[in-house]
Amino acid sequence: MLAPMAGELNLEVIEGPDAGKQIMIDRPIVIGRNAQSDLVLGDGEVSGQHARITPSPDGTATIEDLESTNGTFINHNELMGPAHLEPGDELLVGVTVIQLRTLEDFRARGSGVIQLPPGLAMAERAPTYVNPEVARVEQAAAAPAGPAGHPTVDKFLDVRVRRRAQLAPLAFLVLICIALIIYFSIK
Repeated sequence: MLAPMAGELNLEVIEGPDAGKQIMIDRPIVIGRNAQSDLVLGDGEVSGQHARITPSPDGTATIEDLESTNGTFINHNELMGPAHLEPGDELLVGVTVIQLRTLEDFRARGSGVIQLPPGLAMAERAPTYVNPEVARVEQAAAAPAGPAGHPTVDKFLDVRVRRRAQLAPLAFLVLICIALIIYFSIK
């Protein structure tokens, strides 16, 4: 069987706010929240320009994270540099799951969108624990702020910063142990 050509690869959003959205990968595709992206997602956890997928002549693709705030994951593994993608691989950007599919797969299976079981589905509703007047005022105030967010808070959302913060208690404990060893060795 011949490998699919680069133009025969597609991305399909199979889970998340934009489930069902599809795009053919016939050129480098930028995934993101802003309107200049090729695959625009309405997911608040996705960066303005989150990741780039570039087709390869052998029917596969390469993905790279564009320094997104929340990272990019391939088959549940965090992307740390450019990586190879094959048909069937799943990407997680924000809370959106995107699958790399071939035209043959579309013809054989149709859409890959993961349907919510009817028993779990419910209509979207406003939260009852928030005063509606306060929520309306906050939404109106947040609207003109734009997609950038607040720069002093955004740095704390980075996955790498959170990992370092998790190691801080261990480093503090090691520092205390060293101080105690030095104290008792001098005494």
